[in-house]
Parts: sequence; C-alpha cells; structure tokens
Amino acid sequence: MTFIDTNVLVYYVDERYPEKCRIATGIVASAIDNANYLISAQVLNEFANVAIKKLSMPEDEAGAYVREFMQIKTVDQRAEWTCKALEIKKKYGIQFFDSLLLAAASANGCDEILTEDLADGQVYCGVTAVNPFK
Repeated sequence: MTFIDTNVLVYYVDERYPEKCRIATGIVASAIDNANYLISAQVLNEFANVAIKKLSMPEDEAGAYVREFMQIKTVDQRAEWTCKALEIKKKYGIQFFDSLLLAAASANGCDEILTEDLADGQVYCGVTAVNPFK
C-alpha cells in the first residue's frame, strides 16, 4: 500500500509548477481508482491549511478539493500514533508532522510514502520514502 503526503495534493491544485501538477494529477487519479493508496485526516487538514494560507484559495474551493480527495481511502488520526511519531522523530531526526505521517503509514501497512519532504529511498520504520517529483 502507498501513503500519499500532503505535497502531492498541493501540487495537484498548484499550477505554478506544471510538471509537478501533471505528476500529482496522475497520482490522485490512480489513488481514487485504486484501494492500494491511502491518506490520513492529517493530510486533508494540512492540505486545507496550505490551500487557504499559502495558495490564497477560498474556503469553499478548498472544501471542494478536500471532498474530492476523500475519495481516496482515508484513515482517521489515532492517538497512539503520537507516541510512535515521537519515537520516529527521535530515531531519524525528522520533523514531527512528517513522523506522524510515517506512523500512520506504518500502522496501516504501507510500504512506501510518496513525498518530497523526506530523503528519497530512505526507509523509515519499514516505509520507503519515494519522491515522485525528482
């Protein structure tokens, strides 16, 4: 199973980076049609925040995208992932919220995470970071 990080969803809507937008569009289309992809509620929350604050997207438009992304298999946040995220952060020296995504990916049996925020090819707690934009 493949976990999708927030930056993939952001590039899906951000046309300032046409090549990244094209790649993200393909990933999202595949994820909607394939149960082997996964996102978490955290990813949806982060997307909404970035869309509104950094992309100056109106709330209604951001909400429409969130509803579209909810077609991808989505898991709710679990409290126990916070402790796992702290362990991951300490072990790998990465940002807490990236660690929280890895905890969610690991807990749900994902073997890879599509992201540009982690070292491409690095394995974190059994989850390999893959940068689809490189």
